[in-house]
Amino acid sequence: MPTTLITGGSSGIGLETARLLAKQGHTLLLVALPETELASAKKQLLEEAPGTPIETLAIDLSKADSAQQVYDWAQTIGKPIDYLINNAGFGTWGFIDDLDIEREASMIQLHVGTLYRLTRLFLADMLQRDSGRIVNLSSISAFQANPMLATYGATKSFVLQFSRAINQEMRERRSQVRVIAVCPTPVRATGFQSGAAMEKSNLFKSWMVTTPQVVAKSIVRSLDGRRDMVIPGRGFDWVYALTKRLPDRWQILISGAHLKTQ
Repeated sequence: MPTTLITGGSSGIGLETARLLAKQGHTLLLVALPETELASAKKQLLEEAPGTPIETLAIDLSKADSAQQVYDWAQTIGKPIDYLINNAGFGTWGFIDDLDIEREASMIQLHVGTLYRLTRLFLADMLQRDSGRIVNLSSISAFQANPMLATYGATKSFVLQFSRAINQEMRERRSQVRVIAVCPTPVRATGFQSGAAMEKSNLFKSWMVTTPQVVAKSIVRSLDGRRDMVIPGRGFDWVYALTKRLPDRWQILISGAHLKTQ
């Protein structure tokens, strides 16, 4: 029975991924805030997949020492982590000088600092066993600069490049460990839109909008796949291939148009 740790596992993409893995018999370690939401998620999962071993940890992953705390907690469970899914995140939207600097700093710590440390800590154990998968949630915003979503997109670019580079290192060392970046298009019904104060943005009216269920299915499929980057949703790989041929300036303008107010 595999053991999977999911950050941000109490709602949205994380919860939908947990649902799929619970049905496959995984032991689940869910890390998120708030504690009440975690308890509700655990209850839902047990109703849908009775008997699933589920452990939860309520912790603020935007704090500098949170990754070590998560790792130490996971060691007390007594099972090796077969799959780590770094899903926790939030967004900020608007002109950079209008955004709260501390909230953006917290986002950078969560998306970059905590993800980096969690990846390093659990990767070391996986390398010793020569098995395991790490899935890091990036975004299509990682592919170009994003006016109005500048800091968020930059953090997701780190996630994408960091993950793909490590995965290539694993291949060169002939390791069975894999690191995968999942890059969703805008995802509705996750709380991201309201959390980023993006109710007035054009982004979630786009034809590219997807759902947590679609992304979760792609995450689960990626665990047994060979690709180091996955864009959930039918046909979006072709869109990515097409836009990559455009000049950088055009890519930025297209991104900015989707991110402007209605």
